[in-house]
Amino acid sequence: MYNRAEQKREVKGLIRGHQRFFFILFLPFLLTYIAYNILANQVSINSAIKVDATNVATSVTSNDAVNYVATFIFIILSSIFLLGAIYTAFNVLRGQDDFQKPIRKSLTFIDDQRLFWGTTWTWILRSILLSLWSLLFIPGYLLMILLPNALGLSLSIAEFIAVLVWLVVKSFAYNQALWIYRDARLENKPVSAYTAIMTSQDIMKGYKVDFLVLQLSFTGWIILVAITSGIVGIYVFPYFYVTQVKFYEFVKEQFKQKQNVLDVE
Repeated sequence: MYNRAEQKREVKGLIRGHQRFFFILFLPFLLTYIAYNILANQVSINSAIKVDATNVATSVTSNDAVNYVATFIFIILSSIFLLGAIYTAFNVLRGQDDFQKPIRKSLTFIDDQRLFWGTTWTWILRSILLSLWSLLFIPGYLLMILLPNALGLSLSIAEFIAVLVWLVVKSFAYNQALWIYRDARLENKPVSAYTAIMTSQDIMKGYKVDFLVLQLSFTGWIILVAITSGIVGIYVFPYFYVTQVKFYEFVKEQFKQKQNVLDVE
């Protein structure tokens, strides 16, 4: 049985024992997160100030372009830094690496090009699959069009809620795919991105509610990060993501035990 409280205590103890390492390890990700927030806020302020009717359309278009480009750049940078930090967390938790040179280790993700592009494709494929599941919203829209009355609205709302819940379930089911792909790659037993996603679905059977509760337990911390424009992320990000790593280690071990039982039978 998954013990969320105990696991979070273990992570807190680990971070307290190696504060400098974990804080610096996640620092590149934190800085890109803060920089993006500052830039996004500045763009919003500029849009509000420029109210001259002669240039409203131009300023809005310009700001939108800057926002899209900045978002794309910071998503790429923050993803690279975050995955580098998480992959390093896997190594130190498994005793495969030490608690030295955190900055260098936060960039190691891009050293292995096969792992880098494989992880990227796994993330893209996972997003595509979730997007395909979102097509289930279409019947709800059709109901609103074909039945423009109270019954149609009620059925549409019920369908939207059901699909939304289903999307959350599937996103949880696919959540461990990146870590599965990484492990298979590093163990010289490479799998395809699709296989990693389907394996994640198998591993998460029976643990989606535990995963949901785990995410909800960080709600207060996430709100605090947002309020402080990311500053408290220097503690929250290591705490949150190392806990995710520990969760994966748990469900992976449980899955292995189930497979061993099936093999014996």
